[in-house]
Amino acid sequence: MQATRHIMLDAYDCESEQANSFMAVNNLLVNLTHKLGMEPVMPPFLLPYYYCDEMEDGGISAFIVCENGSHITIHTFPFRHCYFIDILTDVFCEEADIINIINQQIYAGNINIQVVDRRNDNNPSCDINSSLDFGPHYMISVEDFDVTAEQIFKWLDNIAPKINMVPISRPYVIFDKMENPEFISGVLVVAQSHIAFHYDISERTANIDIFSCSFLDDGIVECMLEQAFGDKVKIDLFARGSKYKNNIYHAEKHRVQLSMNKSWQKNIQ
Repeated sequence: MQATRHIMLDAYDCESEQANSFMAVNNLLVNLTHKLGMEPVMPPFLLPYYYCDEMEDGGISAFIVCENGSHITIHTFPFRHCYFIDILTDVFCEEADIINIINQQIYAGNINIQVVDRRNDNNPSCDINSSLDFGPHYMISVEDFDVTAEQIFKWLDNIAPKINMVPISRPYVIFDKMENPEFISGVLVVAQSHIAFHYDISERTANIDIFSCSFLDDGIVECMLEQAFGDKVKIDLFARGSKYKNNIYHAEKHRVQLSMNKSWQKNIQ
């Protein structure tokens, strides 16, 4: 059964040292998969990104692919004191438990959660505000089509530049099993974001994600998807980092206040 429960976590006011730690990011992925009962088909893949035009855009991107067409991704922004996590799974877990697991590795003072059932044809529409939100997340489903691992690799390898995204890796494509595989999964790491592709071989269906840290031209994205998959595509659009600039502003005020309090306490000792 293909994973359809998609959990999006947008975290603010985190410790920059933890968000910049490969060990913390690696442990977060390992602990989440273990405690949620997800079965990895690969070790965590971690990629630094510090050669961007703006220093604040730098950080760590990482992902782990699991059975049943599922994955966990994380993109950290240490200089912005925030990070974004996606969990696509077929396992149910209380939101509070997920936050607790995450905070043990990279603590964040404010974590917002959206949970989407990708089987639902009536997911609520999302109002995107490019002046306040962080970026868009396209959740795409495709039905009744055939595709090979090579074709998934080629599609991932070519799609990013066409929709104005900057790839910082080559596609990672893997079968869930060595013998009699049930799923083919592929992930492309883009500049502090990602594109993921999970194909259910027997059902001939796919779940595709395009998560961007900057806003895209919806018309171009839809055109590229229709060219690749025809009229078998369903697209849901969600905002990531809702009121991002407001959250960052309040988090910064909180850190400044904490710093002032610590300085005051030090001076009176």
